[in-house]
Amino acid sequence: MATKKCAFLDGSKVMEYMSTNSDQREETELLLACLNVSDVVSIMENLYREGEACAGGETSRTASPQPYECEERTDSLFLGGQEPSLLLSVRYGSARELLSFANQVSDATKHLHTCVKQECGIIMNEMLTVRSGRYQIDTDVVLFPWKMTYSNIGSEFIPRGAFGKVHLAQDLETRKRMACKLIPVEHFKPAEVEFQVQLRHENIAELYGVILCDNIVHLYMEAGEGGSVLEKLESCGPLREFEIIWVTKHILKGLDFLHSKNVIHHDVKPSNIVFMSTKAVLVDFGLSIQMSGDLYHPKDLRGTEIYMSPEVVLCRGHSTKADIYSMGATIIHMQTGYPPWVKRYPRSAYPSYLYIIHKQAPPLEDIAEDCSPAMRAFLGALLERNPNQRLPATELLKHEALHPPPEDQPRCQSLDTALFERKRLLKKELEMPENIADSSIYTSDESEQLRRQRSLSIDLGAVAGYFNIVRGPPTVEYD
Repeated sequence: MATKKCAFLDGSKVMEYMSTNSDQREETELLLACLNVSDVVSIMENLYREGEACAGGETSRTASPQPYECEERTDSLFLGGQEPSLLLSVRYGSARELLSFANQVSDATKHLHTCVKQECGIIMNEMLTVRSGRYQIDTDVVLFPWKMTYSNIGSEFIPRGAFGKVHLAQDLETRKRMACKLIPVEHFKPAEVEFQVQLRHENIAELYGVILCDNIVHLYMEAGEGGSVLEKLESCGPLREFEIIWVTKHILKGLDFLHSKNVIHHDVKPSNIVFMSTKAVLVDFGLSIQMSGDLYHPKDLRGTEIYMSPEVVLCRGHSTKADIYSMGATIIHMQTGYPPWVKRYPRSAYPSYLYIIHKQAPPLEDIAEDCSPAMRAFLGALLERNPNQRLPATELLKHEALHPPPEDQPRCQSLDTALFERKRLLKKELEMPENIADSSIYTSDESEQLRRQRSLSIDLGAVAGYFNIVRGPPTVEYD
């Protein structure tokens, strides 16, 4: 009778009874005597379905997964491959989830053409509108070629990176403007996003999200609507010293932050410095690394050779000071319109500058002739051949060259003041008798070029749409 009764015991009750810590030994022994092995197996199969862990195991026992913690990522990008697949849809997520997604894309590259049916990714900025797991081109966001307003360079002009093209993007619902870098998935590396996600600073372009669509990785980030320094140089010629000071201070602040985290950018150059309306930022972290010691010992050359420091060329180990040297080479390019070395050693005769850099650096002869004494001394500090004697970004930001007297700097007009002045002059011109009106001031190519070069802030304001008055030095913008 007892045996028959035990055969109909509820499975969960039996397991609960078996796991008790009470002293009811007689009842327990009686229960065990009533059960045979097949009964126990049946109960276990009912309680723990296939693929489910037993009580006390390492995996979670809850049926529904716990929500992801929205925490900032501080550990390595490679998480051990234990995360659930994020290659299913587009959704809002944390920095940790975005890094996990980038890692999964990199790991699954060989199979993505078969396993991804629609766009997938992680968005961190809610100004990008995600609907039902989708973020579609032309439906939710539009991409169009990047065209600067201050230079007629053709509608098909697109700035290019090492492995991708950059477009201007706009969310159709929120009207949020962004830059969108398109990278073929086979060339995508998690390092493209790792540092931008983990290291937030006003002079580092903010990453809004990463989306994979049609085997192309879309990196949506803060838009440098003023274009890059290289584009400015190509369209308007060399920058004036007060403009160079403005750019240099912003980029050194970004480098100071990166270097405080032992991160080397590895590719500081004009095309990787982008103008915002009120600041300049660093972009393109595809070559960046984080040092674990005092020196980084590379397996190959990293960077663009014309801006490389001598210690990078030697490949015997370098530090964050390599970025400082590259900033000095970039300033020479901003001063003269040409990178260092190329005027004295034409590219046609010297296909590689590595030997020249190794033997003859620094390129002090390439500094602009009209460079001020303070700026020349500043460049000497940036281009110091011995990295141990090269000043860090923190000290360089205090240099007198970056803090000139107000009277030495011209007024920097903004868009609204420039437009107001032009409107006033046009109105005055229309009131003049026809025989003395001179419209050539506004129509000749020469005057247009002069007006474009008159002020950096006019260009930036015109592109970004800002109508605040930027007062010339002294202001906080130049402090």
